[in-house]
Amino acid sequence: MKQAAVLGHPVGHSKSPVLHRTAYELLGAELSYEAIDLEPVQCAEHVARLRQENWAGCSVTMPLKDAFVPLMDEVSTRVQQLGALNTIVVREDGSLFGENTDVDGLVRALADFSLTSTDEAMILGSGNTALAALRASAELGVKQVSLVVRTAQRAQRAMDLATELGLQPVLHEVSAITGDLAQQLRDQPLVFSTLPPRAGDSWVPTIGSGTGILLDVAYDPWPSQLAASWQGPVISGLHMLIHQAVEQVRLFSGEAWDEARRIDVTNAMYDSLGLVRHQ
Repeated sequence: MKQAAVLGHPVGHSKSPVLHRTAYELLGAELSYEAIDLEPVQCAEHVARLRQENWAGCSVTMPLKDAFVPLMDEVSTRVQQLGALNTIVVREDGSLFGENTDVDGLVRALADFSLTSTDEAMILGSGNTALAALRASAELGVKQVSLVVRTAQRAQRAMDLATELGLQPVLHEVSAITGDLAQQLRDQPLVFSTLPPRAGDSWVPTIGSGTGILLDVAYDPWPSQLAASWQGPVISGLHMLIHQAVEQVRLFSGEAWDEARRIDVTNAMYDSLGLVRHQ
């Protein structure tokens, strides 16, 4: 039996083991899946294990999404652009391939809510998940993106990527948003909050009564103060988590994967968390 795991620190709270085990049981895939607490200094050691033992791949979460990139034999175009991965695939020859399925998670979660294209979007935050949201925005046909951040100096990477993707980025420090601009931003048709849990609480008076779709990647605690104050449709990060995990299952399960059963796998994952899929 091949092995797979989610890697991160801390990782004990991860729902990935429940999701992946549900999928592999449904597909009849000979795969085990566990959670491994790993810090960045341990990444090289774990890569050696992946090459020597019977592994199918790993899901990667914070704070390791950057750390594993230089240790891969090959990475996807997405990973090259974003500088971050969330998936390691161990190929049959033992080589390691880095992918980022967070983008799939975002796009497919929005598709469940009937959003498949839009001209404008707003992204709260500028970290690795914000970079995935920029790529998702490009795939959705977004032309102009508003980046709302705490500190402009830390957003250069996101601004550069937005330009590279052909988006027109506009940068705002949240502390400087007032009056008509605040209302204009609240009226955005699509908002990605990529802020860590509770980090957006203080942003609620400025951003927190929007009318478009809010996809808040945080899901614990839920609802976040931002989600609770929102007037439009709200998508929790669990929807993104499930859809990105389906893509990982496809990459890890090899011949056991059946594309015709994607819907079955997705719905089983939703059931495993007691979550209702919006379609």
